[in-house]
Amino acid sequence: MRASALRLGSRCLTACWPHQVGFRIKERIVLTEKLLHAAKTGEIVRVRYFGGSVPGSVRQLRPVSIADGKVRALSMQSEETKTFVIEKMEEVVDGVASALASSVPVATATFQSVEVFASHHKAFFEFKGWVMQSEGQAFSLHRTFKNGKLIQTPDVGLAFEAETYDAVFDGEQIIEANRRQRSRPWIVRGKNKTTKTFADIEKAQLTAYEWAIELSPTSGAV
Repeated sequence: MRASALRLGSRCLTACWPHQVGFRIKERIVLTEKLLHAAKTGEIVRVRYFGGSVPGSVRQLRPVSIADGKVRALSMQSEETKTFVIEKMEEVVDGVASALASSVPVATATFQSVEVFASHHKAFFEFKGWVMQSEGQAFSLHRTFKNGKLIQTPDVGLAFEAETYDAVFDGEQIIEANRRQRSRPWIVRGKNKTTKTFADIEKAQLTAYEWAIELSPTSGAV
């Protein structure tokens, strides 16, 4: 279908979209067609949205209506109906890195949760060639072998470790002794890097972000 033929009411969809570097008209048409179809069927569409309070985060949307280059949809995460700008989103395809991350500036934002920090920067990390794994207050960045298989040992990692202990040899085996609370529980590890510990979660996040760029598998621009 030609772009000029795709209309919503009397409005041409392409006339509603300003040109944007890194996001081709064809991709927007395909995405809009999917959103229109989902609005009719009630299906949920997974998109990566580079707007709002957490740019680059994955949203699960149930479209309600589309007009003027925007989609009004129910966000399954917040259970609220909101308006989203189509040119700021892309469909999530498993195993495919974000195409928009390279053209949308991503600030070195820090948060009070590692989980939110990882979600916020996920698209950028994938653009830099990483495979990210995240669970609770920990995340790690991994390379892959040439065949695409994940290398289990991470190159960069950030985790909250509340306790530490001394490894003591009791004459027969090594045991854990003198278990105690850490004063600096945020741990950042990197390949060929000296492990760093922090009392401040934001400083830990900034170090992990810097190492993610420095040790990146790709040579793409930041």
